[in-house]
Amino acid sequence: MGHFLHLVFVFAMFTATIKGSLFNFRYKKYMKTVYKNKSNNPFGQMIELEEKYVSQPLDHFDPLVKGSLKQRYIVINDYWKKPDGPVFLFIGGEGLLSGYYLRYGLINEIAKTHGALIVGAEHRYYGDSLNGDSMELSNLKYLSSQQALGDLAKLHQVISEDYGGGSNTTWICFGGSYAGDLSSWFRIKYPHLVHAAVASSAPVRAITNFEGYNNVVRASLSDTSIGGSQKCTGNISSGFEEVGQLLKNKSLDRLQKDFKLCSPLKSKNDYATFLSNLEDNISGAVQYNDDGTDNSVEYICKTIAEAEGSPYDKLVHLNQVFLGSLDEKCLESSYEQMLQELNKTLAQELVGIRPWTYQTCTQFGFFQTCDVNTQCPFSTYLGLGLYLDICNDVFGITADEINARVNFTNQYYGSDTPKGTRILFVNGSIDPWHSLSVLKNISDSETALYIQGSSHCADMEATSADDKPQLAQGKLEIKKQVSNWLSSSGQQRLTFK
Repeated sequence: MGHFLHLVFVFAMFTATIKGSLFNFRYKKYMKTVYKNKSNNPFGQMIELEEKYVSQPLDHFDPLVKGSLKQRYIVINDYWKKPDGPVFLFIGGEGLLSGYYLRYGLINEIAKTHGALIVGAEHRYYGDSLNGDSMELSNLKYLSSQQALGDLAKLHQVISEDYGGGSNTTWICFGGSYAGDLSSWFRIKYPHLVHAAVASSAPVRAITNFEGYNNVVRASLSDTSIGGSQKCTGNISSGFEEVGQLLKNKSLDRLQKDFKLCSPLKSKNDYATFLSNLEDNISGAVQYNDDGTDNSVEYICKTIAEAEGSPYDKLVHLNQVFLGSLDEKCLESSYEQMLQELNKTLAQELVGIRPWTYQTCTQFGFFQTCDVNTQCPFSTYLGLGLYLDICNDVFGITADEINARVNFTNQYYGSDTPKGTRILFVNGSIDPWHSLSVLKNISDSETALYIQGSSHCADMEATSADDKPQLAQGKLEIKKQVSNWLSSSGQQRLTFK
């Protein structure tokens, strides 16, 4: 989200989907800067935000639990046609809720057109929506997608009361990555509250061993339309093979020197930690493919091509480039250090790492592996064992328990064949998360929009003259669908061309 446990899935950039493995040094650096950067105003206008809090019960389903927490939410009423204009609910995911998409994303464009009230909901246990003791293991049991949906239902009531929305008010929800899951699930589980849902890059099928992620990474790295090539993929794959051979031969001092590792490699989980952080530079660029930046397939492949030497040398050079761009002196490689980070329970130290890891261990899996039977361009040292150890070492959750909870999630929500109405699933062909989403129409009212050449949640950005034709058409289709939904609810219908 929003890559995930590789994360993360990271955090819905609207909450801000985060690229990188959950223990990746880039993740920590990214979280320190993303909201500052995303707060910049790209359109020369200032849209006022109202930041508020609502008291939520710790447990929506057990009245014997008396605790509560304050959920942060944001309101924009610049365009609202009171009192019966529609309400657009922007759902936050696994991170701080940023005002960027509310102000300058596609949802803002559509809201302005239809006179909608915009409400952004931060996810419990992320950002400012948590208590001082929320991250203690005894309190993490109140962190789940089901509790998050309960929060949205309570917020719906509060907004209706505070802003005077009556029975004629139509609600449509929006979300991307994990928050895209929540958008579709809110419509499915609370259809009386929300009329329709847009779910962007939503991996609605939970899976423990997510082999498909890196299969798509390989295909995208080879895609010439976005600056990739078979030669680029071959160099990366061969480079990782050489690293794997050095690990096998115990040439650990050389690897530590060449890749500027922060600590010696002592265990197989250290190997996997090192390799995960190394490949994250590449897979993160694939996931977001931000054209014209160092976070793109074109940049990765150009850097690889221009580097001298063997594929191994090219990989060493790529790592040095990214370390320099992030002002980092070394690459994290210690499994024990990663566990120390995950075991921190002070809110200001977390930035979403501990709670999201807990959610992957207890509901979703999403563990991105590089098994021998896949097309993964990286190293087979990146196996499922690393993630199973994380869940057990940090939370005491066993492999059997993970599998059982992942299966329950799919049974509870419907996996990638959910039964709902008025839901639009939007995905991009480059995004590795699309393999867990809905890619074809399930019914006339539960539809899919698959955008060739598009990346993770790219459709949530405002329309731009720089949009490729397929993405521009995709955003237009989203606008048309929202207009049709509003028409079916008795709201104004507009024609988009």
